[in-house]
Amino acid sequence: MSMPKQSQQPASGSLEVAPGREPVEIVFPFGLVGCPEWRRFAFVVPGEVPGLAVLQSLDDEDVAFVLAEVEDLVPGFLSTLNPDDLGLLHALGLGRDPSVRLYCTLSVHADDSVTANLLGPLVLDFGRGCGSQVVLSGSPWSTRHPVAPAGK
Repeated sequence: MSMPKQSQQPASGSLEVAPGREPVEIVFPFGLVGCPEWRRFAFVVPGEVPGLAVLQSLDDEDVAFVLAEVEDLVPGFLSTLNPDDLGLLHALGLGRDPSVRLYCTLSVHADDSVTANLLGPLVLDFGRGCGSQVVLSGSPWSTRHPVAPAGK
């Protein structure tokens, strides 16, 4: 799996969008955890890497995240969560509205290993154009869940 390294995140004008998949603006009313000023993003599905998306900041062109749908990485993920976490995700529309999806950020490390932040996933509501980053309280998952070992 070849993805941009964190220090080489794509600038907003450099992404080739998949045909028929125009960027969607997503607003995080409270920003992201630790970065409340990062509120407005473009969700882009690049044509060259199936199954991945890019969340490009519209507030700071140097900020972008590679995303994957959580269930694609960890089938049955929701069944591992405690009732409080499930209730929070349900309150945000997950499972009730098909336009609400759960994503995680991916990180590529110096040794080329890839990890996923499953402790702080992103709930994206494409119908309303908004999102929230949640921190799961009783989760068995981490911020560095291995996705691909070094060199893969």
